Amino acid sequence: MVSIRRFFYDAYSKCVNGSIFDGLKMDMVSFAMDLLASNSPDEQLIGARILRQFAMSERYSDDTLQKIGINLPVIERLVEMLNWKDPQEEEIRQSAAEILSKLAGKKQNSLRVAGIPGAMESISSLLQTHRNPSSAPDEICEKKIIFDQGNYGYWTFNHLGLLILKKLARDHDNCGKIGNTRGLLPKIVDFTHAEDRLLKDENVTQSQILTVKRSLQLVKMLASTTGSTGSFSEVRFQSLALEENATERIGGTGGVLKGLFNIFFKQGMAGDQNHVKIAAGQALAMLTMDSKSNCHRILKLKVLEKLLGALEVPLLRVNAARILRNLCAFSGSECFNQLMGVRAAAPTVLKAIMSEENKLQEVMLGLAAHAHELVEILRKYKYPPIKVPRIRRFTIELAIWMMRDKETNVHIFKDLGMEKELEGVLETTSEIESFNIFSGTVGLNRHGTSMHSLVETALKLLEEQ
Repeated sequence: MVSIRRFFYDAYSKCVNGSIFDGLKMDMVSFAMDLLASNSPDEQLIGARILRQFAMSERYSDDTLQKIGINLPVIERLVEMLNWKDPQEEEIRQSAAEILSKLAGKKQNSLRVAGIPGAMESISSLLQTHRNPSSAPDEICEKKIIFDQGNYGYWTFNHLGLLILKKLARDHDNCGKIGNTRGLLPKIVDFTHAEDRLLKDENVTQSQILTVKRSLQLVKMLASTTGSTGSFSEVRFQSLALEENATERIGGTGGVLKGLFNIFFKQGMAGDQNHVKIAAGQALAMLTMDSKSNCHRILKLKVLEKLLGALEVPLLRVNAARILRNLCAFSGSECFNQLMGVRAAAPTVLKAIMSEENKLQEVMLGLAAHAHELVEILRKYKYPPIKVPRIRRFTIELAIWMMRDKETNVHIFKDLGMEKELEGVLETTSEIESFNIFSGTVGLNRHGTSMHSLVETALKLLEEQ
């Protein structure tokens, strides 16, 4: 009623003090937009309430959003209001967020919102999580979602922030801006984690469930973006996943590893769903990299036999070989007996080393070796292509293992000219061979041992005999 009285009072004043047509031309939406620009908190609140009411109205929404969408100063004002964190301005802030969530639903309007300097940072300010103050903004660390505290509705703002971002992410360029906004991706990822309290609480609100769902949808949209924007987002997400303790927390979350294996081994999936299996395999390979605890968890799942069988399946064998290699490399000596079954894969592995090329040959080299073929591979890949950047590293690692295992292998390698090939590797080593995990051509995780150290170790073994 206050808003309506104020509107008619202003209309009457314009008729009296100016022309009668000035009052007749006034409408509630234009009146509200004028009030937003005021310095008076009371007038700002009246303007925000009116715009929210009309923007949310099924009958008037389209016309209201059209008027707001062509008025850039109003959009800028609404974006600015997202940063207002004073409890006394909570309703203004919430109204601005709700109006922008509707405005972002139209493509042209979403581009205008995202094009405002600082818009993404303002939207990011709506998302609240507890973070370790000593951590960097782009790190995933111990965190806790902030539920409503006292009289302030943090959860409502989290919900609205993700809703706005989800609508903005429908545009390819906007995805790039979201990925480039400092500290925003870690916040989004934080909301994908459903804690025990959320899963078990019978009184959990639909809004809280929707927020988790919306964050997962948003991560999927950002990660699946094509082109350079998509590659960038993929690098950022994988970098977050590689952050210290992140793989341990993921692997330690109940049912995650088992669920990924169920997807990886699932039979009867439609052909257009093959990418899901591949993604599950890639995730498992990443989770077992340098993670002794995750390797132990996988061995407890008793999936070794299935992984060995997967080496025969063209769609699965690359990732199956990666997982098996990681299990052998990072499980520790106490799991030696459990991994004895990997020997059964020797014929399959050797066949792949001898007959396949590129990626399959590279990962199979991570499991076993054949002396003559190892030397031939070093000769063939004097300058490893981007597709198989680790093939020489795996070859040398296996040659070292074979020479340490049997003295006769040292003589075999000498006769085959291994020393000459290793010296050639020293002269042609590239930076990309120093990395363990890649996104496109970007290295994400460095090996603990450099290529030069590996080559020197191999040469030393050859010289000792």
